[in-house]
Amino acid sequence: MQRRDFLKLLSTIALYSPLASASKKNQKKITVVGAGIVGTCIAHELSRLGQNVTIIDKSIPGSGTSGKSFNWVNATYPKKPYSYNYLSQLGLGAFDDLYRYIDFPGKWNGSLEWFIDTKKHKELLDNVNQLLKYQTHSKHEIIDNLKASSFEPNIDFNKNNNIVYSVEDGAIDTLKTIENLVARISFNGGKVINNCAYKNSIYRSGKLSSINTSLGEIETDLIIFATGVDTNSLINKKVLREPTAGIIIKTKPYMSIINKIIVGPGIHIHQQTDGRLIIGEQDGAPENHKLRLKGYPSKFPSSSFANQHVNKILNQARSFIKNMDEVEVESVDIGWRPLPSDGLPIIGYINSNQDSYVASMHSGISLGPIVGKIVAQEITENISNNLFKSFRPSRF
Repeated sequence: MQRRDFLKLLSTIALYSPLASASKKNQKKITVVGAGIVGTCIAHELSRLGQNVTIIDKSIPGSGTSGKSFNWVNATYPKKPYSYNYLSQLGLGAFDDLYRYIDFPGKWNGSLEWFIDTKKHKELLDNVNQLLKYQTHSKHEIIDNLKASSFEPNIDFNKNNNIVYSVEDGAIDTLKTIENLVARISFNGGKVINNCAYKNSIYRSGKLSSINTSLGEIETDLIIFATGVDTNSLINKKVLREPTAGIIIKTKPYMSIINKIIVGPGIHIHQQTDGRLIIGEQDGAPENHKLRLKGYPSKFPSSSFANQHVNKILNQARSFIKNMDEVEVESVDIGWRPLPSDGLPIIGYINSNQDSYVASMHSGISLGPIVGKIVAQEITENISNNLFKSFRPSRF
């Protein structure tokens, strides 16, 4: 999506309504908890707008789910309500806008998606047909295997003539993006504190004055929780259901064999600008592995356990992708995906004092930049964005 199209789309939203109980302030001391893609995008936009921002992470930026994701930026499915679909479309354009402030590796060649399973493939086609009925939508085509093969000569499409081509989809190097966002936050005057775990909020005379962390107190007027799977425990409210494990393989740099994002039989795969292949397991970890993955580890508890998944994923990839025989695995990670209880993003204030805010969602990679932009505007200008109406935490 071109920047002019993004701004045109953004301008069509009835964005704002006044907040009844908040008084407008030019600058606040704001602490963002969680330095994944959502947290760093929010902190970057706040710092860009002149806010006094500190972002903390219990480990280092990108060490959680964001750094162990497939990195797919998409708006392929007809999300409901329509505002969710609209937000996803804006998410595509927001990445183009983000390039004005930072550079980050990305490939914007679109995605190709199909299933061998007849029922799943029909659901995919039904989803796309539903999406195309929406008033606005990202660009999609249904193409045959000859056209798909012209894009991807190393892939066997099994004579499938109903392949979904999502033209505007892309994939980013999320860790590098976070790294560059953190640098920009510091450049803008913000503070970035690693290995700093949030413990609790401290109120004096009924007003938030600071937060208690593993490194001591931090004065703050407002807390923003962008904490992924830790959200329930940190805000003391159950808004997420049990997270699912996303198994991600990263290979060593390899010769160019894939041009687009491929969502095919059993796996999804794309190739970064540095030549590394990123491969995900479609169904995640099997149900019988839950006990062995207790505690949400980012790595498998044993090499043999990890190798089970590596062999399964690579064998599946090699079943329909040529020239993968010499691929060498660099890392195998488990990314625990936050899943809001009703599937919708959770964005907004979580108390009547409007001093604690949450931003948690499943599609953090796709939505990070647009959520960062709108959240920062809400807080800085003391307004409420109508696009977020269905996503407020008050629904729980």
